Amino acid sequence: MIYALGAFDGFHIGHRRLLARAAERSAGNGGWGVITFDGHPRAFLNGGRFRMLFTRAERDITARHAGVRDMKKILFTREFADLSPEGFADFIAERYDVSGLVIGENFRFAKDRAGTPQLLEKICAIRGWSLDVIPSYRLNGCVVSSTEVRKAVSEGKMRCAAELLGHPFMISGEVSHGDERGRGIGFRTANIRMLEDKVYPPYGVYAALVFLDGVWRKAAVNIGDNPTFGCAEARCEAHILEYEGDLYGKRLLFFITGEVRGEIKFGSAQELSSQISRDTEQCIKLCSEYMSRSKNTMDGFAVLL
Repeated sequence: MIYALGAFDGFHIGHRRLLARAAERSAGNGGWGVITFDGHPRAFLNGGRFRMLFTRAERDITARHAGVRDMKKILFTREFADLSPEGFADFIAERYDVSGLVIGENFRFAKDRAGTPQLLEKICAIRGWSLDVIPSYRLNGCVVSSTEVRKAVSEGKMRCAAELLGHPFMISGEVSHGDERGRGIGFRTANIRMLEDKVYPPYGVYAALVFLDGVWRKAAVNIGDNPTFGCAEARCEAHILEYEGDLYGKRLLFFITGEVRGEIKFGSAQELSSQISRDTEQCIKLCSEYMSRSKNTMDGFAVLL
């Protein structure tokens, strides 16, 4: 088996080049897959002070959408982190049928990041494994990386994040009961709990698509603490357009297609209601534009949801 090796926090368009090379290299050579980690190395090494792009479930969906059918996950522990480069190679050789590896040029491994592509090349030669080192991919002069995706999301540049990922950024969760203030002003919302270890866009309103009851539906997603009503904690609230069904207890996955506006404190519920009407019009526009140019991408996700 040929394995693409890396943290793969999101399977962005740079990662896709590694997967394509693994598939190409594996032709007639026993197939290909991915070796990655259960728990991001940076989250472990930084004592948890690290925000993931995607939850485990979200990353699994992005992997399947990228064509990965065999994904091995190594639990990232202190014992594993302390392995030498040779010990790292022993670890994967003992567990997986490896005939070759594919890595990015910036991939580092083993204790103190001592494992470099040059050292891995020597290790692979001894073991009779092939090794492909893929140069970093650039888009508009910028190296595509999970760090750049995370930066785009944290700055609210959702269309940029979608370009880097090859699909929109995702937010998912189980719908829970909220304050039901949206119902009172004519806009029912699905409330999704925000996670401490996931990156989110800045407080504001965003356009989103959600696959619900076999159809892609447009939504206006608000992230923040709703200063008009003074909520105690930040939350993610989604108003799904032209939908009246009961969503409590369902797990929904929202694909954020663009940014609408930042968070605003309104003087009254009526002012907020009027603004939400304008927001939904903008969300319809942004979602329609995205679907018109990326329908195949979203259809690819639809069969996985």
